[in-house]
Amino acid sequence: MDQPASMTVLAWAQALDWLLLLALVPVLALLFRRMRHLFAKVAPVGALMTSGGPSPGQTLPAHPLRALDGTMLTVGGPRPEGTRTLLLFVSGTCPISRKMLPIAQDFVRREAIALLCLGDDTDAMQQDLVARFGLVPSRFVNDPEIGRILGIDKLPFALLLDASGTIVAKGLVNNREHLESLVVAGETGHVSVQSYLDARPHAA
Repeated sequence: MDQPASMTVLAWAQALDWLLLLALVPVLALLFRRMRHLFAKVAPVGALMTSGGPSPGQTLPAHPLRALDGTMLTVGGPRPEGTRTLLLFVSGTCPISRKMLPIAQDFVRREAIALLCLGDDTDAMQQDLVARFGLVPSRFVNDPEIGRILGIDKLPFALLLDASGTIVAKGLVNNREHLESLVVAGETGHVSVQSYLDARPHAA
């Protein structure tokens, strides 16, 4: 093949490439619009709220309890202004609890939230959690009564309290996004994914 002919073939090949690329533009634009529409319809992933125990918006009365180190502390009731507390129910026999503890520790540190761990297991098992994850024994309550009061039947379970002792949000948590959803609930006023969906205008 002579040089002019080969140049012509190359030019046609490049032109075809450009035509294919230009044809892809409207296809990609349509796909992008479809994806945006899909994400607009997808509900936010949040902690799964159960029906037992006091509901978000209710104030948790002060309950004096004994921590693992023998000191007394109070769960619920008013705290200094601006103080938020994350009650995290965990167990040394629960693998998801062991996964969530370091996540929760990092989360509360970043969000400036006080962490209080609670559970209903043997003291030895909970002491092992304390040692393994560097928890503070004076901030760990191992008492079945508080779990019954709050209607805890699955783990790990978290409740976020504001400074007045009011339950902001609660739910089962197994990742960081679930913990973040508790904080978002306080900021938006939506205590659950369902309340978020109910409040949204219906899309056409």
